[in-house]
Amino acid sequence: MVTRILIDKSPAFSHIELDLYKGFNVISGISGSGKSVFLHAMLSAFGLKESHAALVEVSLTLQLKELGICLEDFGIAEEFDDEIIISVLKKQNARYFINNQAISKKKLSEIANHFIKYISIKDGNELENEYMIHILNSLLIQQDSKFSEILQDYSKTFIEHKQCKIKLQEIEEMQRNIESLKDFAQFEIDKITKVQPQVGEYERLMHDKKLLSKREKVMETCDKALQELDNLDSVHKALELLGIDNTTFLSSIMEARGHIENGLHEFNSLDMDIESLLERISMLADIIRKYGSEEEALKHLAMQQQKLQEYESVEFDKTKLEAQFTQLTQRLESLANILHEKRKECLPKFVEKINYYAKELKLESVGIDQIQTECYQHGIDTLQIHLASKQKSVLSSGEYNRMRLAMLCVAADCNTCNGGVLILDEIDANLSGEESEGVAKLLQFLSKHYQVFAISHQPFMPLLCDKHYLVSKDSENTSVIKPLNKKERIKEVARMISGSKLDQHALSYAEKLLKQQQEG
Repeated sequence: MVTRILIDKSPAFSHIELDLYKGFNVISGISGSGKSVFLHAMLSAFGLKESHAALVEVSLTLQLKELGICLEDFGIAEEFDDEIIISVLKKQNARYFINNQAISKKKLSEIANHFIKYISIKDGNELENEYMIHILNSLLIQQDSKFSEILQDYSKTFIEHKQCKIKLQEIEEMQRNIESLKDFAQFEIDKITKVQPQVGEYERLMHDKKLLSKREKVMETCDKALQELDNLDSVHKALELLGIDNTTFLSSIMEARGHIENGLHEFNSLDMDIESLLERISMLADIIRKYGSEEEALKHLAMQQQKLQEYESVEFDKTKLEAQFTQLTQRLESLANILHEKRKECLPKFVEKINYYAKELKLESVGIDQIQTECYQHGIDTLQIHLASKQKSVLSSGEYNRMRLAMLCVAADCNTCNGGVLILDEIDANLSGEESEGVAKLLQFLSKHYQVFAISHQPFMPLLCDKHYLVSKDSENTSVIKPLNKKERIKEVARMISGSKLDQHALSYAEKLLKQQQEG
């Protein structure tokens, strides 16, 4: 529930901070006083309306787990259990915060949709098939606890059936292209196996190519160098005859001879055809250019070999899947028919319940048609609601929203609503006294399940509400809002009955009505 709201520098309110209460909260005041601006500010705090105030802040107490909300899924750390503060700051653009942590308007509205219901225009999902199916299922579970097991079994089978169908479609698509896929895989395998690359081979052969390119020149130079070294014997003999130590000279000559002879041996061992070498390098270069390296080519080879095996086993897999799909289809249809028959039996009770609340709202007879469709996540049933002979698409806004209220009451009666906040903007506008009284009674009933905020111009909601707020203008023509005490409440109800000219008769009548409602 919303426990507090702060509005600063809005088009109507200069600054207000107001404590709010659970149950049925009604807001009244003369036209133009700022009632809708107040509700607009509240809705803007949840990202459901554009913010027009410099600051809007609301404090909430929510059972997050029961509502199916995990703030961490929206990037908000859950630091304060179920205590939440939402702030909207606006300068040029609006910025949104939950517990001082920034959040986008879109994500905030997604969170709010778990617990905020706003009834003003022809929107909402209460008259949609999925919502009505959920209520009908709940009615059936109340009658037969085993129905819940059938629902779970159907949901599980539906998911398995859907997954099996996707796999089968993938195999059929693969089968349509199987020959070309097999040919391509075999082509890739043949290309790599023909070359038979080895890891590091290209680099090694490039080194050999480099050596071969200078082999002739190196060998010619080395032969000449060895001849020159042989001619140095005369130098050795001359030094020896002169009595000069030539040990270092001899050592250097022998070392040089050793290096040259080793080099000649390495080049002499390069016994390969240069054309074969260049052809092998070219083949490896193609492989590396396509796959990145010899290692990646070998990985690709293994992958294509695996794919070829899979392609060859497609027929076997398809036969297996077809048998599984047939079995799942039969089970799904069987469960769907069970759901259909049980819903068919319970539908009159559902219609009876919604007509009970529709009668309170002075609506014509409500009907719900059960139409068979193809299997989907909820079975083979689609529910369509109508008012007398009118489909919901042609209902007036007043009829549409009163039907939504009736459906919410059925949901509350079946314990399928998970609480939250219900906000209504002048839902009793343009209604007769009887119709408005019916709306007030149902909102009083719903306030046992929701925290209700409603704007009203008629006296019936104020007579039944738990908390009555008055919006008015001060001497500076700025809107203010305050909760009314008993005396102020009587005065406001009297104004709503008789108009601006209050007399003792109107006050006495308002007091009498209020007393009757409280005693009733």
